[in-house]
Amino acid sequence: MVLMGALLLVRRRYPLGVLYASLAVLCIYYLHGFGAVGATWPIAPALFNAALLGQWKAASWVAGGVIAGSSYWRFVYEPESDVLATFSDLITEIFVAVTVILAGAMILNHRLLEREIRERERAVAAERDAEARTRLTEQRLYIAREIHDIVAHSLAGIGVQARVAEEVLDTDTNEARRSIRAIIDATSDAIGQLRETVGSLRSLPASPPDLETLVSGIRGLDVDLEVEGEPADPETEMVVASIVRESLTNVIRHSGASKAKVSVVHGPDEVSVEVTDDGQGSGDFVEGHGIRGMRERAEALGGKLEAGAADGGGFRVAARIPR
Repeated sequence: MVLMGALLLVRRRYPLGVLYASLAVLCIYYLHGFGAVGATWPIAPALFNAALLGQWKAASWVAGGVIAGSSYWRFVYEPESDVLATFSDLITEIFVAVTVILAGAMILNHRLLEREIRERERAVAAERDAEARTRLTEQRLYIAREIHDIVAHSLAGIGVQARVAEEVLDTDTNEARRSIRAIIDATSDAIGQLRETVGSLRSLPASPPDLETLVSGIRGLDVDLEVEGEPADPETEMVVASIVRESLTNVIRHSGASKAKVSVVHGPDEVSVEVTDDGQGSGDFVEGHGIRGMRERAEALGGKLEAGAADGGGFRVAARIPR
């Protein structure tokens, strides 16, 4: 009893070693002719421990061998014993072995299931955090594009009108006054658009602006607008309007053009947008935040955008966006 109890102190590190050593101690006990204490009762803790640590097959083989050996010994070397009592003891030994092994295996399965659930919960939490970070990044890009489009467009118009006012201030005060009034209107319009953008971030996206209204607000540039077909969904139209607005802003700021042409064709499967000008072309063209923002908007809806020198001179921005 003392030896078997001492062996259990290292049961977690050596589950099979404790089981085999316990069996060896039991055999030595019986070989010395001590009184009967059963076949599986003394090694039941070792059987349970082996099954609990995943060695239930080895525990089953050991238990089966012990029961078979004990039965063989009693039937062959103790024929005078009561047969009914022998069968009763055999059933008891089997019941003990099956119970402790099943208990250990069931507890092991329960622990494994709990571990798997915890791992899945951690995986779901990690995935949820990754999605949250992705959504945050997308929101930051969206805000950056919106603010860039509004501010760049408005400041470009204000810059043109400011230069006009400076040139005619001493010669034509009425024209200078009109330019200053245009600057005030552009500033008020930019503030209104910023408020609308902030409001859309707090609730629903703003409705797409009318292209004719957008183009008519461009000052210092003669814009020819052509629109064909029925408008697409609001999200697509928002991207179309953003591409048109940013493209015209770039024309005013960089190309030195006096005329621009905007063509929007609403096809059955996609919307094509093209903005060209008669300016100085691409020159040392380096893609900035504006064109990058337009491309990101188009690609977010599965579309494509190209920007570069036009064949007949000037600059060209072309996009195709699925409906």
